[in-house]
Amino acid sequence: MRNFIITCLVCCIFFTSCRKRYDNDPSALMNYRIETAFDEMTNISDQAVTGNMVYYKSGEVIYTKPGASTNLPKAPCNVIITLDTTAFPRTVTVDYGNTNCDCNDGKTRRGKIITTYTGPYLATGTVITHTPEEYYVNNIHIQGTKTVQNMGLNTFSQPYYQVEINGSATDPSADMLTYSSSRVRTWITGFNTLMDRFDDEYDITGTATGTFSNGGGYTSQTVAPIRIKVGCGFPVSGELQITPLDRPMRTINYGDGTCDYTFTVTVNGQTFTVN
Repeated sequence: MRNFIITCLVCCIFFTSCRKRYDNDPSALMNYRIETAFDEMTNISDQAVTGNMVYYKSGEVIYTKPGASTNLPKAPCNVIITLDTTAFPRTVTVDYGNTNCDCNDGKTRRGKIITTYTGPYLATGTVITHTPEEYYVNNIHIQGTKTVQNMGLNTFSQPYYQVEINGSATDPSADMLTYSSSRVRTWITGFNTLMDRFDDEYDITGTATGTFSNGGGYTSQTVAPIRIKVGCGFPVSGELQITPLDRPMRTINYGDGTCDYTFTVTVNGQTFTVN
């Protein structure tokens, strides 16, 4: 539930399908890769705890205890999950092995994702940290950390979370994107009906920056909160500004709240509708 929202937002913000209409800006693809990879880490660790990892693996899931030795076949993909609920913070380690694992979502993965929890997701003050270790998605090397902190309730008695990502993505040619983002995710509605995730709505605000090893970069910031309706699966309102280095700023507007799977992009005074 929680990172599906961010992944959906990223897919829409950094629109690879529209990129060629404006310029050959590399920020779209590389930003999509690193944001999606970090958001998938949360999905993967959440599913690892429940044992429901169908989407992110293709072989068996094997649970072990800390310190246990395993000698398991990896054909086509056995994922080894180690749960440590005795130490503090609690730790979940997902190990894909050191060779590429073909997963059911069409991606290959190798390496580990180590996640620590200081408490339940809904508890004020809980900090969840995701750290990749020699982790690759489609041979893109993902490094860094992602932290999600439950900040309690805002003045409208809505739960909100601080989400920080600091990391890098390096492709097989050694081109690297160094990336950082700081966002606030506010749970607008649905937090009183936990059994029905499809009535959940979130607002997302914040900033992000990216710098490329071969030169260039970009910044982005929300001008108006990006509203996500989980039942829609797509941003329905809000506005974002993206400014690539030495290129004109583009403004993305997601509409009036209607779930119509469209948004507009304005560049140099010209507005395009994307659907």
